[in-house]
Amino acid sequence: MASRMKRAWTITICVGILLIVFWAASYHPSRFGGGVTLRDSGFFSYPRYHAELGALPLWKEGEYQFTVHGLPPGPLDLKLQVLDSTDANRAELTSLSTNVSVSITDSSGKEVCEGSGNLSDAGTREHSTWALASSSSQASFWHAGCLQVPTSRFKTYTVRVRTSEVDPRSPHSTIMPVLEGGGIELP
Repeated sequence: MASRMKRAWTITICVGILLIVFWAASYHPSRFGGGVTLRDSGFFSYPRYHAELGALPLWKEGEYQFTVHGLPPGPLDLKLQVLDSTDANRAELTSLSTNVSVSITDSSGKEVCEGSGNLSDAGTREHSTWALASSSSQASFWHAGCLQVPTSRFKTYTVRVRTSEVDPRSPHSTIMPVLEGGGIELP
């Protein structure tokens, strides 16, 4: 009887230690800092994490810098979400000759992502430059050079977005750089 109790206590303690180690090693969204917000859509969602970095105007030339730390473990994809735009805006957005350049540099100075091109390239479906993903609820540009970006929660990242040669037909829309990833992608 004493050996059964000892075994039960040993198993309970081991399970407790494993749970504490798992909790300590897992990612906590409260570690995210420097951006607007980090949404966690849940363990079975894909993408699970949505780190919103800031906002910039699509209709103005400029260079914008966002410094963030405590990102979820990568890889993450950088998307430029066009706020208040949907699939209904696809033709307008993919006709813009505006040039957009992005880069992400980690705290050691290593560039982990780089992409540039004209937004109108999204209409050609050429995957070496910008592409537009849109649905009935959202529209966002992505670049093949900034997919599967390796990130660590222990590093600080600087995200730079530069708009130049802005198309005079550009709508007064706001772009929100978002890093997304994690979760379980089901077939």
